[in-house]
Parts: sequence; structure tokens; C-alpha cells
Amino acid sequence: MPAAKNPEGSVIIISNRNLKVLFIGESSFAGVGTDYHKNSFAGYFAEKISELFQSNIHWKVYAKIGYNIDQIQRMIIPKIEETNCDLIVVGIGGNDTFELTHPKKWSRSVQVLIDDLREKFPDTPILFAQLPTIEAFPAFTAEMKCVLAGHKNILANYLHRQVLKNKNIFYPSEKINIQKWMATLKDGETVAEFFSDGIHPSELTYKMWAYECADFLHQSSVKFN
Repeated sequence: MPAAKNPEGSVIIISNRNLKVLFIGESSFAGVGTDYHKNSFAGYFAEKISELFQSNIHWKVYAKIGYNIDQIQRMIIPKIEETNCDLIVVGIGGNDTFELTHPKKWSRSVQVLIDDLREKFPDTPILFAQLPTIEAFPAFTAEMKCVLAGHKNILANYLHRQVLKNKNIFYPSEKINIQKWMATLKDGETVAEFFSDGIHPSELTYKMWAYECADFLHQSSVKFN
């Protein structure tokens, strides 16, 4: 499936405050499963933090389908054109889960990614989004979901530990609760509503995932310059 179109945009409200947000990541942040980025994670996250922080939001996405964390660090970070921003949101972990990346290597790669971002944006808050809900992928067999979800949870725990070693970086360590999400569905709807192709998020998932991350950030101690 292709990436979403129009990887930058704005949310304008009646406010004198402006925040620039950069989204960096793999296929989920590339908006796979939706038509335009305004209907994917970036668009919904921008919409929600505009409301929560009463700010105009100007956003841009740097993401690539199929990239693992090392490829994001090597191939995407150097291409970032901006010299300043107010918030960086990172979406990683799906491809590293599929590749069964060793947790210790993953931790090292997380720190290298953080260091590279810090070199470009020394004081900018960084938010890591929760890792994908692999345990609920309809396209996977029960055995695949068991093995890969277990590995995903290990990577998520290592990511949390690594984040705690750094300042001004945030990560909602509580994983997405797919059962809680299912309680919001209409009669007759199934877990498939959350996925566009059995693996990638649907627009509904992008919205719920983005809103959860935005709420977490609002409740945290984040401070914008």
C-alpha cells in the first residue's frame, strides 16, 4: 500500500501561539492505509494538541515504508530540512519487531537516533509513540501474533528504559489496550475495523492512537520554548 499524500499541513485556531511539529518514522507514520496525512497519525495528533495546548500547529512528516530504526537514523534524519521545531514525534518498532532485532542492539540504536536528533535540535522535546498493536493484527496467525507481540513488548520495555536515561524525552509506557478500543465499536464491528489491510492502521486507529499520545503528552511535564 502507498504512503499517504500531502505530508505537511497546519491546524489554525484563534491563537497567538504557534508550534512546529515534526513526525519521523516508519510506515505507520507514513500514513499507510489512509489517503492523506491529515487523516493519519500526524493530522489527528496535530488536531488534538492544537486543542489541548491552544496553539496553531504547523506539521511535517518524514517517514518511509519498510524502514527499521537504523535506516531511519541513516536515511531520514540527514534529510530533515528544518533547523528548529517545537516537538518531534517518533514512530518506530514495527519493522524491528518483524526483523527480530536484538533488544540490546535496539537500545543502542534508540540512543544513536536520540543523539542525532539532539545534535540537530538540542532543546526540542521528543515523544516516542507506542509500538504497533501486533498482537491484534488480523492478517497474522495466532502463532505469529504470540511470537511477534512478545518481541514487540520486549522492545517497548527497552525503549522505555532508554528514554528514562535522557532528558526531555517522553514515552507512554502503557501499551495500547485493544480491548478498551473495541468497547467503542458499534454492534457487529470487529477488530478488523482497526486495520486497513490486516496489518497497517485504519483511519480509526490513527485517530485513537494519535489522541492517546497527545493526551499523554499534555499530562506530562513537557515544556515548549
